[in-house]
Amino acid sequence: MMTGASPVLVPREDPVGKIVFAVVVLVFGLTFFVALMTLLAAVFRGQTERCRIILAETPYRALAVGIVGFGVLGGMGWFFYSRAFVRRLLETEIIPGMFGAMIAMGVLFAIGVLAGAPGTFSAVGDRLEALHGRNLGGMTKTALGTAVSVMSAWFPVIGWCLVLPLLKLFAFGAGVMALPGAFRRS
Repeated sequence: MMTGASPVLVPREDPVGKIVFAVVVLVFGLTFFVALMTLLAAVFRGQTERCRIILAETPYRALAVGIVGFGVLGGMGWFFYSRAFVRRLLETEIIPGMFGAMIAMGVLFAIGVLAGAPGTFSAVGDRLEALHGRNLGGMTKTALGTAVSVMSAWFPVIGWCLVLPLLKLFAFGAGVMALPGAFRRS
């Protein structure tokens, strides 16, 4: 007996397509990030060089500045977050000024990291150049350091919980320490 209803078509899962898509996204993401850091290193040569020198001469000071800066900005951001949301959540009232301040803390941290990231990746490229024993160009060192750093940050647990946070703290510390030199006249 026919009811006249059409059969239900269920789409078939395609795990191979999902894997290929993920690989393509990762490869293009890495390529674009390496290109972005190399471009930032080329455009902001002075800032990149100052960060590289700071990380070569005083890496632990840059790490300490990164930890303190992240602690201060993170603490202030958490304070504004808790004031803006947690206390007001039951009252369905969000204080726009607190919300804006929380976002400002995150933006300041991101600016500090971006100010120091090309120099940090250039410093990693310097270390890799020393291990390799062959002279590399400035942009090649930055691209190689970026690629190796990002690929090591993809490593499960160790990369996510150790490499990536340390790279961010070094980049933030070196970027903040090098910023006063950006405003000096030579």
